Amino acid sequence: MRTDPARLEMMRSYFNAIASGMGHVIERTSFTTFVKESADFATALATPDGEFFVYPKTVGVTIFLGLSLKRAIEESGPFEPGDIVITNDPYTTDGLATHLPDIHVFKPIFIDGEIISYAWAFVHCSDVGGMVPASISPTATDIHQEGLRIPPVKIYKAGKENREVLQILRANSRVPDLNEGDINAMIAAVKTAESRLKAMIGKFGKDAVRQGMDDLLEQASMRAGKVIGRIPDGTYSFSDYLDDDMISDVPIRLAVSAKVAAEKIALDFSDCDPQVQTAFNLVTNGTKHSFLYQGLINYIISEDPYIPVNGGLTRPIEVIAPKGTLVHPEYPAAVGIRHSITMRLYNAVLGALAKALPEAVPAAGAGQSAIVVLSVPDESSGGRKMSVVEPMGGGGGGQHDMDGADGIDHASGFLKNTPIESLEQHIDIYVHRYELVKDTAGAGLHRGGHAIGLEFEAVAPESIVTARGMERLRFQPWGLAGGKAGSLGRVRLHPGQSDEKMMPKIDVLKLEQGDIVNLQSPGGGGWGDPFIRKAELVLKEVEEELLSEEAALQRYGVALRKNESGRLSIDDEKTNQIRREKAGRARKHWDFGRAREEYEQRWTEEASTALARMLRKLPANQRSHVKHLVHDYVLKKGRSPVSKEAVAAVFEKLGVKNNAKMER
Repeated sequence: MRTDPARLEMMRSYFNAIASGMGHVIERTSFTTFVKESADFATALATPDGEFFVYPKTVGVTIFLGLSLKRAIEESGPFEPGDIVITNDPYTTDGLATHLPDIHVFKPIFIDGEIISYAWAFVHCSDVGGMVPASISPTATDIHQEGLRIPPVKIYKAGKENREVLQILRANSRVPDLNEGDINAMIAAVKTAESRLKAMIGKFGKDAVRQGMDDLLEQASMRAGKVIGRIPDGTYSFSDYLDDDMISDVPIRLAVSAKVAAEKIALDFSDCDPQVQTAFNLVTNGTKHSFLYQGLINYIISEDPYIPVNGGLTRPIEVIAPKGTLVHPEYPAAVGIRHSITMRLYNAVLGALAKALPEAVPAAGAGQSAIVVLSVPDESSGGRKMSVVEPMGGGGGGQHDMDGADGIDHASGFLKNTPIESLEQHIDIYVHRYELVKDTAGAGLHRGGHAIGLEFEAVAPESIVTARGMERLRFQPWGLAGGKAGSLGRVRLHPGQSDEKMMPKIDVLKLEQGDIVNLQSPGGGGWGDPFIRKAELVLKEVEEELLSEEAALQRYGVALRKNESGRLSIDDEKTNQIRREKAGRARKHWDFGRAREEYEQRWTEEASTALARMLRKLPANQRSHVKHLVHDYVLKKGRSPVSKEAVAAVFEKLGVKNNAKMER
């Protein structure tokens, strides 16, 4: 580094103020509740090569840190002062835009005729067309069903608005005024960044500012390498599952192998399942993409809280993501539910890391961020109104030194909940309850976080609910170091009534006036032996109505009694007796929950890995179909564990042996 450390820290503060200020502009001027209330937006400054050299962590979502503008710059240049680029297309940006509702803008900032930086912003727009209100359906089968694709194009040319582009965007949205308002908020943000960065250059000088960018990136890279260097060298593998692909009950497997050596880490996703026929795919174009390893980024930031937060901290990370897998799908694969993949990879990467550093990693959190959207008829326009009801997270995983966070999982990108008052003002809805749910946290020395419950009533006829990203309705968030798995999510229609109905994951749910929906997110997994958790903490949770007396006894061995006034206290004698009996019992280091354990008794890690490798030899558009055929065939042949030889034999039976030779 060439910049004096004190001067560099001063520049870092300036850069952060500029990038954060962009975010505050969007907060103040955006139109939709999901942007101004839930804060599904982000801002940053990038180098002329497209690498983010400053990324605020106090405003907006945190999961775009390691992305790059490079491909989008190449697709839309050359530039002149006053240009602003807009895009939402994953395939022509190497996954900068991760699905179509995420609209990105960036502005080249010129000094003395050369680009010194790019100001960047994104927001999640409420609707960009497509087959359902809010655009995203998990059952979409190609990206064209998910809305309008915008390759990187100039919405401003030399300072003049390209109105034709905006007219195309308006014509392809169910809520054009809201979308245009959010886009204008981003444009205001990048223009603000330009003026403030120029003022900074006037203070420090162009060369000094350019050097400061490079030095901050290098400092982040060096410090991230030192954090990785504290992980014992070796190769660590782990896998996790999405419940299904919405067209069958076959789970989607995410697998990673992490190789650590010499302050670098290589993450190999080769054994992930093939791309699926529905919207559970993540476009990376085979490049290094931060959605693949967000858990590792958060680990680095946690271990070094003062590290410069920028793309440099991803430099010691390498990635292998073969074409045709879930993490490198071929066009035109649908990608709307890509964040489900991101959140499960968060669990998988940290699960691999837990094998090296068992006390450094939390148990699995809820692993979902279901964006619940309501669309109702708009009597004034004859069209439809829509709004995000809530981003439904769930409990975080317990850690070696603290309980999991209630109602929010680290992997969800720190979306905020929408205040009920604001929601009911914007859309025809009546919210019955929005609360933490009793008895949903995975038990442990440090319990998982509690799940969220949301219950609402449709006020308008012909209401439509979508809920992208619902997960963990089948496979529980895993517990660690003797902790218990967290609770499953669920969906109920007309809860507590005679016609109550358990529902599957929501794709499109049509409601009439008076219909009531109850959604419950998953709870986080626990960490450590629950029978050595402080009894006083267990009692406190019972008093707070987050834990029932029965659960206190069964899960923690804490017996309670009531005095004459009805006040609870710990029955020390009975509690000590129960805990003495439990203390000598062996605890599973991992508690994956019954459903996953039963599935893996049949589909062993060996068989699943062999199947993934064989499927890679097939054309991408055949792999998911053949995987289903293999599963269906095997399920008809008894209940014994499946071997890799059995998988190969099934391929031969199905007539695909010549096209798929198993790797060894």
